[in-house]
Amino acid sequence: MSESNTVADGYSRTDQRIPIATSTTPVAPPLDFDYNDGVAENFDNIQQEDDSYDNESRDSSQIRAGETGVDRHLAHPDHPHLEQTHEGEHRYDHGDIASLKITRSTKLFAFCAALNSCNLGYDIGVNTGAGPLLQESLNLTDMQVEIFMGSLNLFAMVGALSSNWISDKMGRRWAFRIAAIGFIFGTVIQAGSGGYASLMLGRSFVGLGVGFGLAVDPVYISEISQAAHRGQLVTWSEIALNVGILLGFISGMAFSGVNADIAWRLMFALGAIMPCFVIYFATFVMPESPRWLISKDRDDEAKEVLKLLYPDGYDVSVIVHEIKDGIEKESLAEKAAGW
Repeated sequence: MSESNTVADGYSRTDQRIPIATSTTPVAPPLDFDYNDGVAENFDNIQQEDDSYDNESRDSSQIRAGETGVDRHLAHPDHPHLEQTHEGEHRYDHGDIASLKITRSTKLFAFCAALNSCNLGYDIGVNTGAGPLLQESLNLTDMQVEIFMGSLNLFAMVGALSSNWISDKMGRRWAFRIAAIGFIFGTVIQAGSGGYASLMLGRSFVGLGVGFGLAVDPVYISEISQAAHRGQLVTWSEIALNVGILLGFISGMAFSGVNADIAWRLMFALGAIMPCFVIYFATFVMPESPRWLISKDRDDEAKEVLKLLYPDGYDVSVIVHEIKDGIEKESLAEKAAGW
């Protein structure tokens, strides 16, 4: 592949290339899509030679000049010429750029999104230390404490189910804001609760925020990440979740010497700090997801965001085209499958 090639010169992974055996490789090797070898250099000459062969009598395993022994680039009816596509990024075809690096902007935006997961983890981990103190302070029965603890998952399920509609209609940044507002509202109610009813009301808002946040965090990170690094960056959400759980445990230890009536309230109240940062980051730091912008026909805005996510000089219009193709394929698949 010449150095002047760009991502748009890549070829589809579904190009019907067939691995075949050779004299040196009795067993056909698996296809390797980590490279793009393009069309055989003498493709035109080979195509002319093919006209002299009877397609029905030709041995499909025959190796001739111009064939690699792994990828057949001939214009044979059973092995069509590779179709050009815009999926080069997925196979490390970056044109003049040796390899895609994670930009600082991408790391910053992924960190901001992962901070939301850290807050989720805190709300989970703080229950370990706050539970016994809560039961003692409000004279709750074991059953009431069990319902309080377990209800978080129930409310989180409702939040996760509703996140798709809000995220698609209002955008990923608004999804972060709504999840954070739910956290703040819920933790404030919990911290100031004087009885079981108000405690459960606050719990419902926290649970909705947990489910909502767990759904939107990995989606946002995956949509701002380059394909080559997407898996790595999405794990930041899980790492942050466990960090938050650890912080919840630490809060229990930090307030171990405080009066029980005050300790659990302070522990819950601390859960309102990180959501405030999330709201700030979602408003002033984090850009909207380029995929969401493209789905709303806001291509120019999406290109500006993609320029922050890819190295200087990268042809982001190719990525826009690729995202559009993906959205169209998903739409067709949903209509074909239905419920």
